[in-house]
Parts: sequence; C-alpha cells; structure tokens
Amino acid sequence: MTAVISQRSEVAAVFLIKRKIKMGKIRFFTAMAAAKLAYFGLRLLGRNATYLPGEIAVHICPDFIGYLTKPETVICVTGTNGKTTTSNLLNSVLTACGYDVLNNSLGSNVHGGIASALLSQSTFSGKPKKKLAVLEVDERSSLLVYKHLTPDFLIVNNIMRDSVKRNAHTEFISYILNTAVPAETKVILNADDIICASLVPQCKNRTYFGVDAEAPATAELPFVRDIVYCPVCGGGLKYDYVRFNHIGRCRCEKCGWGSPERDFTVTAIDRENNTFTVRHDGCDTVLRLVNDNIVNVFNCCGAFALLSRFGLSDETVKNAFEKLEIVKTRLETVKEKDVNITMLLAKGQNPVACTRCYAYAASDNAPNKCILLINDDKEDNIHNSENTCWLYDCDFSYFADESIAEVIFAGPRCKDTYLRALIAGVDPAKIKTCLDTRDGAKLVDFDKCKEIFVFYDNYRVDDAVAVKKTLIQRINGSNVKEK
Repeated sequence: MTAVISQRSEVAAVFLIKRKIKMGKIRFFTAMAAAKLAYFGLRLLGRNATYLPGEIAVHICPDFIGYLTKPETVICVTGTNGKTTTSNLLNSVLTACGYDVLNNSLGSNVHGGIASALLSQSTFSGKPKKKLAVLEVDERSSLLVYKHLTPDFLIVNNIMRDSVKRNAHTEFISYILNTAVPAETKVILNADDIICASLVPQCKNRTYFGVDAEAPATAELPFVRDIVYCPVCGGGLKYDYVRFNHIGRCRCEKCGWGSPERDFTVTAIDRENNTFTVRHDGCDTVLRLVNDNIVNVFNCCGAFALLSRFGLSDETVKNAFEKLEIVKTRLETVKEKDVNITMLLAKGQNPVACTRCYAYAASDNAPNKCILLINDDKEDNIHNSENTCWLYDCDFSYFADESIAEVIFAGPRCKDTYLRALIAGVDPAKIKTCLDTRDGAKLVDFDKCKEIFVFYDNYRVDDAVAVKKTLIQRINGSNVKEK
C-alpha cells in the first residue's frame, strides 16, 4: 500500500513539474510577444526602447531571462563607479576587433534593461542573434540577473558608498554580489580597493588590477572612507598610501589581511605623451591615455585586464586603444575662442563620484577657473523627496582652492549646496546661485574665467547640453533669449 502511494506521489510530482514547465513556456512566449511589440512600437516612435520592453517581459514572466538562450560568451561589468565608461571601452575595443557585440550601452543596467538588451537581439523563440554580450549590470540587480545568466567574465571596478536610498552601505552591496555571482565566473577585481578585492570568495578564477604609478607619498586618511577596521579580526588597517576614499594599499596590523598582489599594474603615466604603461606577466604594454583622471586610468587598466583574459593579444588591444574616446555624455572638452569648457558627469547622490570630479577640477593647472554645478537629481525633485545628507559626504573644500575664482550652483537645491560650500570654507564672495538649472550659464564671468568646468547629474544630460550651447553663444557674443 505504501509503495502504491509513493508511486502515485511521484507521478503527481512529475505531472506538476511538467505543467509548471508548460505554463512557464506559455508565459515566456506571451512575454516575448508583448515585449517585441513594445520594442518595435517604441522604435517606430524614434525611442531607444532600452527599458520598457524588458520591464513588460519580466512583469509577465519573472523568469524571462532564464528562458532565453544566452550568447556564447557573456561579459558583465559592475561596481559603484565607472560601469558605463568601462562597458563602453570594452564594446569599442571588441567591435574594433571585428566582434559583433550585444550590449546595453544606450539603456538601463537594471533587471528590465538587461532583459530589453537580450530580447532586442533574440529571435521570437529566444535564440541569440549575436555570440558575444557586454552587459553593464547594476549591483542591486545582480540577484535578479545572475540567477538566470552566468557571466563568463565579470569585472568589478570598485565598491564605495553610493546613494543612501539606492545602494546604501558597502557591506550591503558586498553581500548582494557575494550571494549572486556564480562560482564559475572569472572575476577581474580592483586590487587597490580592499572591499572590491575581497568580493565573491566562491570565485576561484581571480584577476587583480591596480595602479602603482603616481602613488601618493602620504598615508593620511581622506575626508571620506568606507573601511577603517579589518573585517576578519577587527584590527586597525594601516595604509602604505591612500589615493581617495579607501583606494590605496593597506594591511591589517593584527592579522595581516590586506591588499592582494596585482596581476595587471599601471607602472607609469606619461601625461606629456598621453600614454600609460601596464605590466603583466613580466611584459610592459604602452597604451594611449584616454583620459588623465586617475579614476579613468583604473577603468582603462581593468578593461585591459579583462580583454587580455578574454584572449586578445596586448598588441591588438593597444591598437584598438588608439581610437578610444570617453563617451561624450560622460566627458567632453570644448574649446571656443580663448575659453575651454569641460563637461563632466558627476553622478548625483554619489558622494565619491562627485568628490573625484571636484578634485579633478581643482588639480587642473589653469588659474581663475569657474565651476558650474547642476547635479540636482531631477527624478527625485519630481516627487519632492530628495535627501540632501549625501552632500555632507562630498568634499566641497576643493572649491576653496585659490585657482577657482567662481563657483555657480544652479537648480532647485542651489541653497543646499551653497550652505555645504560655506561649511567647507569656500569664500562666499565667489559663489553665485540661481534656481533655474539652465540659467547658471548666464552667470559665468568670462572676463575673469577662461576655464569652465560644468558638472551635471545622469538625469541632467539635456540640461547640460543646453548649458553648453548657452556658454558657446555667450562666448561668441550671441544674444541668449530669455525664457
């Protein structure tokens, strides 16, 4: 009798499993049809269709990505800062080398965006049209993405404090990645970020990259840092040097835990000849310096390490680097008559990213510089819920540098940034404010300042383009119409 009951239970279980699979496939094809319809509809309207189709698909079928057949090789990029820049570097090099790359460089890096990117290059049955994918993946979306998609390679640029509402504390993000990333993935990690270097211990195929060139002579701790004590034993961390935040080389004085040895190391940065040198496996490769900001030197080194592990020769990568450019929405330099305008994205509510931008401007050798800051978070302002506490994790003292003659805060939060600057010791006499984001361009004093730095948020790209246009019109003596 027991045997009969057991047999019937097994039959019932098999039936339920088959029914679940059948229903799952029905949901998948329904989701694919709806998503494809949305995709082509948005394309007809001239939209990029980089998020909504995928969001529709995963809403109808939460396991949508799992039903898709994946490209032969999947490369993923994640981390707090530099995801888009690194993804675009990889896309550009691989495309220049003749690969047909599936990517989400124009769209969202969250669950729906990844689904959109994959379905846009898949047949109706879920077969991929391309053999190689490079996907930028938001850290928090890792739990939803990697359970259905195993990256062959994953590069993590860094792990730092981010928006208190988006990605909270570094330990929270580390936990997500440690939980989500499959053990078989080959990981490329920043050896000079001790938090990043310690990630995903389950992944045994590990490559470390970092920058030894221009190492600071001091180990003085910076204004902001995300790790102070050893997570293994609680002992104090002793730094050989620190560049910013917790980026540098350190060791626990008590148990010895600390920064790992690098496999790929930037040993020299030649700003005069616009090159940098990477050493790995006893060989040196001199590459074109795409941008001299130390943050982008790390990004380029990490991209080089991944491409090498992917199988490209050093010479191949070197030749491809000759044609690389940072995406203009991230960084653009314009010279108009005798005025230089640098447009630089400063990720809103991300204190480390913003501080690095401020430091970059202060380190520029030009005198009498103007800073125009328009990095209010537009989406939060719509709902009137922006939290300004992140401003106090930013180091505004860079604006007190003698080389900066004028600081303009434009946008709805201009008074908050004005107060933060005063607390940081910035001379109020050189600060200007205006509530309209685009009107900041009208306040620049070109008689005083010939070097203009415009910092803007991800959601302010359109405003940044308008500001640049106004600046150029004013430099050329054109009238700027009032709204």
